[in-house]
Amino acid sequence: MILISLAACSTAPQRIEVSSKPVTKPELILPSVDTVNMRKIEWIILTEDNMEEELAKWTSGGKPLAIFALTAKGYENLGLNFSDVRALVQQQQAIILAYENYYKAANTALDNAEISRQQEEAKDAAEAAQGNTSLVDRLNPFND
Repeated sequence: MILISLAACSTAPQRIEVSSKPVTKPELILPSVDTVNMRKIEWIILTEDNMEEELAKWTSGGKPLAIFALTAKGYENLGLNFSDVRALVQQQQAIILAYENYYKAANTALDNAEISRQQEEAKDAAEAAQGNTSLVDRLNPFND
């Protein structure tokens, strides 16, 4: 019995160590977006009643005169175009928010996986430490 217990104590179990590195994910590189600062636009509606007065006011400064006109349908289309631009900006903001939420969730998942891996390694180390006890210690009824 002594010979068996001495033989069991002399050989230590082989310990296999596995190490891993956290996976680095590629970063999303988005170009910066400029903010739009709208310039003040003065609209003047010309009618038959005020056309001569407005034309005299504009030409009195000696500046060249240019008139841009829109039909009612053209003005409607201008408003619809602005509405489309606003909708596009809102869609882009939603996409950017989705990217932000994705990367936050991905980082959280990677952090949780790393914590789980560390806990598993600590558990394996504790089990390995308990596994290094000799046969006599394991059979001893007076041990804790």
